[in-house]
Amino acid sequence: MARKWERSRYHFVGRTRAWYNLAMRALAIGYFFVVAALAGLAVRMAHRLQTQSRQSWLPTYTFYLASWGAVVLLSVVNYLLLGNFLPDAAWGPLQAGTRPLFFVAFGVALYFLSSFMAQLTGGRLSRAYTIAYVAIWGAGAVGISVGAALVGDRPPEGLSAAASLVAFVLKTGFMYGWIAHALLALRRIGDPLDRAGLRGFVLLQLGGFLAFDLAVRDVFAIVGVRTPDVVIALVQVGANYPALLWLGRFLRRRALARPAEPLPADLKSDLVSLGLSVRESEVVELLLLGLSYKEVAERLYIAPDTVKKHTYNAYRKLGVQNRVQLSYFVQNRVARRDG
Repeated sequence: MARKWERSRYHFVGRTRAWYNLAMRALAIGYFFVVAALAGLAVRMAHRLQTQSRQSWLPTYTFYLASWGAVVLLSVVNYLLLGNFLPDAAWGPLQAGTRPLFFVAFGVALYFLSSFMAQLTGGRLSRAYTIAYVAIWGAGAVGISVGAALVGDRPPEGLSAAASLVAFVLKTGFMYGWIAHALLALRRIGDPLDRAGLRGFVLLQLGGFLAFDLAVRDVFAIVGVRTPDVVIALVQVGANYPALLWLGRFLRRRALARPAEPLPADLKSDLVSLGLSVRESEVVELLLLGLSYKEVAERLYIAPDTVKKHTYNAYRKLGVQNRVQLSYFVQNRVARRDG
């Protein structure tokens, strides 16, 4: 018989404090939905950038964030949520059964990361790379599954260390290898704005990965500070946010600095066909060149308030709310027409 208040992971065993166990389970469920909301918000933000900007690598980046979020949710379910509902005796078989699933999910996330980094630097993954990648990660998943079936949930210490080493080498090699490749390739970009903006994005992504690795390896334990599972999950789900926020800021600055270079010769006729008046089309063209309301007024010999009125009407007819969205609208329209 267990002692009266014996602590087991996130709950008491023996003659339990029922209110404590219920509270911990409720908190765990609530925490899961908080992490799910944070993971979903990152995907939503990336998808919004994807619909506003015509950058070809944004869809792959969105897929990467979605797959990374799936890995985070699997971690929360396995290490936090089920820890409040399952006894310790069930943890070994559970981890043995979910380890291949984690391996595959992480492999999918890293594949989208590598594809995104390749596209970001002007390239793309070859078919040979994709085949080799699937073969390596597939073989790893099969090996983990077979090992779990042969040795059970308590593998020999040497075998467990070898499996951890293989997973570490694969993760570190693909993750940080592609980050290093992107930083080197971005040096060849001639445009200073693009080079600085994309380099800052990649460096922030690197910082997020390093923060996650430090948390999951519990490096602060050497000074007596342990990193709890709840903190690790938050660091993991938040690892992409600094880079994502920087990316949105960079794309907005880029849209304002280079609205639609060069403006298509028939843009005015296109805008008129969409319901804008000739004067509204002229105002839109000058706004896309980066002119202020006062400069547009001087160029067209009208009052600044009249420029603002024409701008409001043009925004309403095109379904945009500001100059950045107007620039994205024109870029996407030109891209669809040229395509």
